[in-house]
Amino acid sequence: MLRVLHISMLLLSLALLSSCGAIISNQTEKLSDNLSATILNFEDPETVKTATPTFLILIDSIANQDSASGKTQMVAAQMYGSFAGAFVTEPKRQRLLSNKAWGYAQSGSCKIDTLFCDLPQLDNKRFNSIVSDIPDKHLDTAYAYAVAWLAYIQTNSNDWTALAQLARAQVMLERVVEYDETIDNAGPHLYLGAIAASLPPSLGGKPEQAKYHFDRAIMLTEGKSLLIKVEYARRYARGIFDKSLHHQLLSDVLQSPIKYDGLTLMNAWAQAEAERLLATEDDYFD
Repeated sequence: MLRVLHISMLLLSLALLSSCGAIISNQTEKLSDNLSATILNFEDPETVKTATPTFLILIDSIANQDSASGKTQMVAAQMYGSFAGAFVTEPKRQRLLSNKAWGYAQSGSCKIDTLFCDLPQLDNKRFNSIVSDIPDKHLDTAYAYAVAWLAYIQTNSNDWTALAQLARAQVMLERVVEYDETIDNAGPHLYLGAIAASLPPSLGGKPEQAKYHFDRAIMLTEGKSLLIKVEYARRYARGIFDKSLHHQLLSDVLQSPIKYDGLTLMNAWAQAEAERLLATEDDYFD
């Protein structure tokens, strides 16, 4: 059965961390920037996991008002989706949070530009036409929309209606790549690689396409984003049963420095996940 994108930590993107700062940006821009930078460069994911629900409640109290701006609702979508994918393992809670993220993404994007309104309900021809014409100034919104959509699809994978929307989320990510493939530390390539690797070749998966996206993401980030190699190992190497590549990628992660501006938190999480995957390597491949 199709297992759609367990996006466990295709997360902690700049979207989530910047979101924390956006909540208080009306108070002081400097404090906002400092908070975002502090979280991004924090070395303990567990502390962030513990602290984030406070921000979720705060942003939700603002975003659920009728007067909330589209930007505020997109911030809420990014935070809920990222937190659900990063730190929540219970299926019921994941579904609740990702559904909330998807709701905010639809509402917020529609407020930003009416071209985003009711996209899932359009026929394929109309949908593809609109996505291909999304102006560059709104492609950051399109990226956040697509990521929230993927989280919704993942946590509703028993709903074939939701699964049928995977190709559309992919189309939106491909449009973002055309504009700026470096956004969110090559995040679009990371998601596209995960999508391409989500099925085994015998069931229509596209491992070579997945490999291209992962390799491209590594190149664009100069190998500094360790999360990419972890997902490369998890999605691609395990998918094609390449134990040697799996071991090499994860070993590289464990031997790499984690402290890079804006990547430290993600890299700390990636190293912990690399240790977990290596510990189960023999069981998986034998």
